[in-house]
Amino acid sequence: MIVKPKTMVKQIIPADWYKHRKVFQKDGENFLNISEFYYDTIQGEGIYTGVPAAFLRLQGCPLNCVYCDTKEVWRYGSRYTFEEIFKLMDQYDIVDKLSQGQHLILTGGSPLLQQERLHRFLYQFYKIYDFLPYLEIENECVISLDFLLDQFIDCWNNSPKLSSSGVKRSIRYKPEVIKRTASLNNSWFKFVVDCREDWEEILEDFLLPKLIRKDQIILMPEGSTKLRLLKNSPIVVEMAVEHGVRYSDRLHIQLWGKKTGC
Repeated sequence: MIVKPKTMVKQIIPADWYKHRKVFQKDGENFLNISEFYYDTIQGEGIYTGVPAAFLRLQGCPLNCVYCDTKEVWRYGSRYTFEEIFKLMDQYDIVDKLSQGQHLILTGGSPLLQQERLHRFLYQFYKIYDFLPYLEIENECVISLDFLLDQFIDCWNNSPKLSSSGVKRSIRYKPEVIKRTASLNNSWFKFVVDCREDWEEILEDFLLPKLIRKDQIILMPEGSTKLRLLKNSPIVVEMAVEHGVRYSDRLHIQLWGKKTGC
């Protein structure tokens, strides 16, 4: 008998909140467009797989990958002022959770679409609470980085897209952005792969031009369902071992499947 794992995940802003909240234009620039916000879960992939975490998912993405497992979420959202966000974080004791070690993962879509406001939000957080949580950020490597944001981010989870994403090369491949991102501290490159041809593309477009280092690479199997992961994982593990790079599972898919707020 298969026993489904229980979860203690708590939602601050549910993924379908936009259906119930009328969106008002916020005055000034101190707001974020948010798709969902949840905590008491774990980081499901990348270098910090398994670490307790809270996820702040921001609305919007410049790409539309064919295998994206969150497009139903990041396409929608509502505007929340910084004051509203902090009030919710206090109400749900999320600040205490972050002070005790939960990572705050800024995800999307693409958080960098809102990087100027995100910088102001993190600065205000520090002024109010006198600390910053351990911050991870997701990045597709297609948007030029704001130097002011760098100082707040502890880990860059970069996911440049390959041709298998279905996105035009001119849109998904930005060598200058990739090289700049690779120079950041604790910067990793997660590649979604499912066949050996994907490694040749990584070699030709990223390693040979010396945009990134081999020791920054993490191979992750394509799969938004448990069955897809089961099919693709063995060959991706073989590829990682063969080429001497890291492998990452997708624990959130393994545990909860294609589900929001986990």
